[in-house]
Amino acid sequence: MESDLPGNHHQYLAAVVEGSDDAIITKNLDSTIRSWNPGAERLFGYTADETVGQPITILFPEDRMDEEVDFIARLKRGERIVNFETVRKRKDGTLVPVSLTVSPVRDALGNIIGASKIARDITQRRKAEEQQQLLLSEMRHRVGNCFAVASGLLAIAGRHTTEVDDLVAVMRQRLHALASVHAKAVSDPTGAEPEGTNLADLANAILEPFTGEIPAHVKFPEVRVYPAAITPLSLIFFELATNAVKYGGLSEQGDGITIDGQVSGDRLIIRWTEACVMSPGSGDHDHVGFGTRMSQSTVRSFLSGTFTRNFTPDGMTATLNLDLACVTGVTENELSDGTPGAASIEQLKFTAAANT
Repeated sequence: MESDLPGNHHQYLAAVVEGSDDAIITKNLDSTIRSWNPGAERLFGYTADETVGQPITILFPEDRMDEEVDFIARLKRGERIVNFETVRKRKDGTLVPVSLTVSPVRDALGNIIGASKIARDITQRRKAEEQQQLLLSEMRHRVGNCFAVASGLLAIAGRHTTEVDDLVAVMRQRLHALASVHAKAVSDPTGAEPEGTNLADLANAILEPFTGEIPAHVKFPEVRVYPAAITPLSLIFFELATNAVKYGGLSEQGDGITIDGQVSGDRLIIRWTEACVMSPGSGDHDHVGFGTRMSQSTVRSFLSGTFTRNFTPDGMTATLNLDLACVTGVTENELSDGTPGAASIEQLKFTAAANT
């Protein structure tokens, strides 16, 4: 009975190998490459002419060479290696995470004469896993901070109220303020984008639930924060405000905070200064918790800037050096082109109003 497969069996298998998105490579037991499909060329950058006859270890980073010795030993025992995750090196020297399946190849007598190797690029999967881990870590951090925020708000409200009804009213007002900021910072699931806001308004809205009667001086340029920058800035301000309530300028031992900013060329410099006696651990230069790492990563990734902290016995100053275009959504070229409704860089210079 004739097969329904096009051509003979070997031609069909060859077509499958040639058309595969995965890298499919065969080698002998001396680790010499015998075949190299187009998927391997796309993944590793070498052509078949450059690799056939070469040792498979041209794909191995220096610290992974021992893997081939182990592979050969297991193949000689007839083992099949499935979904082995490792790192390989492309022709240009860059590293790529891959998942390998290595199977023994036998001759007509059943003797193992080599191996077939399938390598799949798992870069996107690794990125998704890292993103998921980051989100989970941030969620744990945010949930923990929620309790800290609630505790801090209760402590602040308790210092200024004597009646339960007053305490409830104050807490409701401050929680409502936090919800309002959240609404500005988070996109609607239906697809509606949040509206932009003034930088000073954003900072004041975040600070209002935390401050009570403790002074918080906000002094900013007239800068409009466009929607995509609201979430990263809010995360940073929330993180700093939460820490300030726990053991900084907004704690019982604190003497308040001052936030000021200025536009310098194409940069926006924001300084968050807390006046307080720093408690052990809270002002430790060597202590870098998740909140600080999150702040540094957020500023670097979304605002093309840097986040640094400087501690003294009298307090702490956090400095955000941000790309002005990332905050406003307006480039200097667009401004010079006379974009309707856009202020010039000079108009964005320090024209701040102080709010206490």
